[in-house]
Amino acid sequence: MRMFVHIRYSHCPSAAMPRTTVKTAPRKRPRQARARATVEAILEATIHILLSRGYEGTTTIAVAERAGVSVGSLYQYFPNKEALVAALVERHVAELVACITDALDAAPADDPEAAVAAVVRAGIDAHRIHPQLHKILVEQVPRVGRMKTAMNTSKIITEKLAAFLAPHAAHLGGKDPALAAFVVETAVEALTHRAVIERPEMATERQLEAEALELVMGYLFGRGRQKVDGLRLNRSE
Repeated sequence: MRMFVHIRYSHCPSAAMPRTTVKTAPRKRPRQARARATVEAILEATIHILLSRGYEGTTTIAVAERAGVSVGSLYQYFPNKEALVAALVERHVAELVACITDALDAAPADDPEAAVAAVVRAGIDAHRIHPQLHKILVEQVPRVGRMKTAMNTSKIITEKLAAFLAPHAAHLGGKDPALAAFVVETAVEALTHRAVIERPEMATERQLEAEALELVMGYLFGRGRQKVDGLRLNRSE
């Protein structure tokens, strides 16, 4: 959920690097359908090269070749590979916010437990998509200057969850909905983030979801494993 905030700076290579200004803003935005298709092909090619070569091995030449465009065409939109990664970071967090928003919108308004369970699942499922790419993007956030974007993403998700919990405050055992939303967002993000970065095999297991649900439902609603098991059985695959 807060996909890029939980970063250990002491272990991040960029934290020890001298600060340099790297332009990561796109040179121009695509307006026509053909231009948008070109940019999409470039970004998809960037994902492929990042996953196959890693950040250090990624070059604009390799991305252009993979996308089937000239390097000049790539440079019309992105001045360097940092700009490519920055664009992926922004797209990645936008997809996450949309995922959480959709989960809340689809949840029954009169069933806060089902809604929270849906949000937890959505957050974990989002981390299951390209976990290797997620790891690369997390590591490069400080380098490409998108920490503010990441922080804003966490804030947006927390506020959406708090707004949903507010009408159901009576079910929270006296907890403040805003604080409860912050605790839930932080706990689930920290858990899934560490699974993706440090134990990637766990990120693909449903057991991770089961433990996260038990943690969150116990904190919010005082529910034990039996109730959580019932919520898992109601998951729509």
